[in-house]
Amino acid sequence: MTVPDGIASIDPQDAAGRSGSWVGLIPVSAFKRLAPLIGRPDTDVGVDLTFELDGNGLVRVSGGARVDATLECHRCLEEVDQEIVADLDIRLTTSEGTMEELMPALDVMVIDAGPIPIATIVEDDLIMSIPARVCPTEVDCPNAPRALMAGTKVDGDEAVRPFAGLRALKNLKREEC
Repeated sequence: MTVPDGIASIDPQDAAGRSGSWVGLIPVSAFKRLAPLIGRPDTDVGVDLTFELDGNGLVRVSGGARVDATLECHRCLEEVDQEIVADLDIRLTTSEGTMEELMPALDVMVIDAGPIPIATIVEDDLIMSIPARVCPTEVDCPNAPRALMAGTKVDGDEAVRPFAGLRALKNLKREEC
């Protein structure tokens, strides 16, 4: 692997023409949208990409990126350590028209000709790989307050269920149909 480099860039067309690759570390600070989401400002993103031309002459980028993150559980509000892994298989083009033709069958990114930052290529996929729920299961969140756990009692009384009456209304509507 290479040493961390915040401005690592590559000319995708040139790299694909010689079936090149890029392997290295990029500081998370180089990712303007990802950095505030992962809770670890001093970590690095590991990237391993291969560039080649596909059957249509487009640059195909495949490989992956990974970063260790500290995410907040939306249920218990505790921090949970999680590795975010993004697998990439995208096509790069300089034309909006080509992108519209190929999507949604392929993942396509429109870029400017010439060198582009590696962070630009992998950032969207990393963001989309952040899990919506970080605790192992929604029901068994190990840090959830007792009052939120399903089927638990609070101070000896059954938990209040403000929408319990909706089930009866839903069943009543079905009987009328």
